[in-house]
Amino acid sequence: MADYYPIFVDLKHKSVLVVGGGNIAYRKVQTLLEHGAVVHIVSPSLLPELKDLVDSQRCFWVEKEYGAEDIKDDLLIFSCTEKDEVNDAVSLDAQKNYRLINVVDDPDKCSFIVPSIMERGDLKIAVSTSGSSPIVARQIREQLQAQYGQEFEQYLALLKEWRIKVKSDLPSEQKRKFWVKATDGEILGLIKNGQLREAKGVIESCFRSLLD
Repeated sequence: MADYYPIFVDLKHKSVLVVGGGNIAYRKVQTLLEHGAVVHIVSPSLLPELKDLVDSQRCFWVEKEYGAEDIKDDLLIFSCTEKDEVNDAVSLDAQKNYRLINVVDDPDKCSFIVPSIMERGDLKIAVSTSGSSPIVARQIREQLQAQYGQEFEQYLALLKEWRIKVKSDLPSEQKRKFWVKATDGEILGLIKNGQLREAKGVIESCFRSLLD
């Protein structure tokens, strides 16, 4: 089994090919569109729900059986069919064209796999068992979801607001002091208790105390 290198990819405006038109393809296309990809689907038919996503702007459909000519300038390729012969062909063609390929539920045909992901705003934690057990990866993700609540979305958004100002206005040593204080648990605790205004006050006071 491959020793996968973990990476986060910016898919905004990037072309992605999805082969297949069933439930798995539908879920895959949904996620890809949510992350800004331009999706090209190749399949002789589509689920009604998947067809509803086709808008000829960010989601396109070619109504045909897959062929090697369907691989163009795609950054990623997903094969989501239940036909082994199609998945085999997509995997082989992708590798010949030096494209990254994921064949759903068949790690041996993949050059990349998709981890189980939990998101809280800018916080993204990806869990992978390298294809050994997707169920275990999902269980770990659920544990992380319980550990890292919705408060992390507001927390990271607040830290992000201050990042540019701190970088431009504070010298190196003061920057370090600011981030130590901002991440010591007090601000996160206030947000978790629904006290966002108070949290903003604490971080602003911390910043002002370091200006002199």
